[in-house]
Amino acid sequence: MTRRLFWPKSFLFLVLIGFTVIALPLIVVLVSAEISMTRLAIQGTKAVSNSVAVTQESGSLVEKVLTFERLARQYQVLKDPQMLENITAKHQELLHTLEVLNNLLGDSEGKTALQAIQEGVNRIQEVLNKGPQGTTTLETALAEFALLNQLAGKINADSQDLILREIDTMQTASEKKQRDLIIQAVIFIFLTILSMFIFAQLILRPIREMDKGIHRLGEGDYTTPVSVSGPRDLEALGGRLDWLRERLGDVEKEKSKFLAHVSHELKTPLASIREGADLLSDELVGQLNDQQREVTKILCKNSIQLQKLIENLLGFSKDQVRLSQMFFSKVPLTEAVDEILEGQLPAILKKEIHIESNLQDIELLGDQDKIRIIVDNLISNAVKYTPFGGRIDLRAFAASKMGVFEVADSGPGIREEERGKIFQPFYQGEAPLNGTIKGTGLGLSIAKEYVLEQGGRIIVKNSRSGGACFQVALPLASEGKNT
Repeated sequence: MTRRLFWPKSFLFLVLIGFTVIALPLIVVLVSAEISMTRLAIQGTKAVSNSVAVTQESGSLVEKVLTFERLARQYQVLKDPQMLENITAKHQELLHTLEVLNNLLGDSEGKTALQAIQEGVNRIQEVLNKGPQGTTTLETALAEFALLNQLAGKINADSQDLILREIDTMQTASEKKQRDLIIQAVIFIFLTILSMFIFAQLILRPIREMDKGIHRLGEGDYTTPVSVSGPRDLEALGGRLDWLRERLGDVEKEKSKFLAHVSHELKTPLASIREGADLLSDELVGQLNDQQREVTKILCKNSIQLQKLIENLLGFSKDQVRLSQMFFSKVPLTEAVDEILEGQLPAILKKEIHIESNLQDIELLGDQDKIRIIVDNLISNAVKYTPFGGRIDLRAFAASKMGVFEVADSGPGIREEERGKIFQPFYQGEAPLNGTIKGTGLGLSIAKEYVLEQGGRIIVKNSRSGGACFQVALPLASEGKNT
């Protein structure tokens, strides 16, 4: 139940979730970068505007202090009461400029100078408001203009450097933000790659499980259940594959039973046919003329061929239902080969095939009947595909505690793409048969099964003449395996 809660209902939904999760870090990076750049731009614009305003107001402060001083000194000389109105107006303008600068400078050190200027101009205005009676006091007050001009000039000079300081501050902030964005980008790119890997595995996992299940079915494995974990639609598809596996397994069992029954039922009438053909051939029921002998010869030959086909079917069906038993003994390989060659002699002579035999006298440890069937199937296969006037090379030798038997023909050979199929039951190769009756496609399959049962191996390769070369390796009897 936990697994079903974890997996989404459909494969499409899983893909959409994957795309969303993968795209999410990239979206976060873009949004974060956009917000950071917008804030940085607003901050920069504000800082630059503030710096420009401070510069303008500080310049205006210098001019207004000078104007206020000029009017005050004129009043000192002319003693004209009407001039006090202009002086008072300039005083108010100066105070307004000081207030604006005070708000723009914030908590900077320039506020102290502004406070000193404000106090100075207020004292001067207060003295001027008293009139000409206080001449000595007026001269003392006007002397403060030297300090006030100096302070105003300092504020103006500091304001000129303010823009550069703000630019440096913005550049530092920009570099810091750039580093932060790079770190964020690296982190989110890593998360994106990690998300891609995780969701790739989640998406590919059920597909791989289905692929393995289909591959096992193609290889004929109908016993291993097909299990698919993932979205519910893929799990349902895996369930259908498992149902197909069970059906194919049932069909395979029925096929094996059918082959076993048919093969067994065919052997009884075939035995009667062979017995009758042998009686006619041996002329035990009367003398035959030449034409009758030819007919009985054909009858005997084809009955033997039919018996081999039935034995292949019966051997295959027994192997499929695991009825075959192994009886280990010492088997002289040379005797088995000679016996098979004697049975194949009519076909060899008919096709004028040259047999090159290079057999070492070795004994194999295995089931005598099955080794004979292995040798028979390999030699008959070579005879079947060797053209008229062709050649078959037989070799037997010992190598690495194994006895090796090799059959090489001068036929058309086996293509590379067919080599993995020729050992499958009922597979018929595409090579021409040169007039030979086509078999059941079980010979090589049975040979491989018997070789593997006895702890051996079988391989196929090209022969030196361009045909096929089958090499079988079975344990030597000298290795002392118990019978």
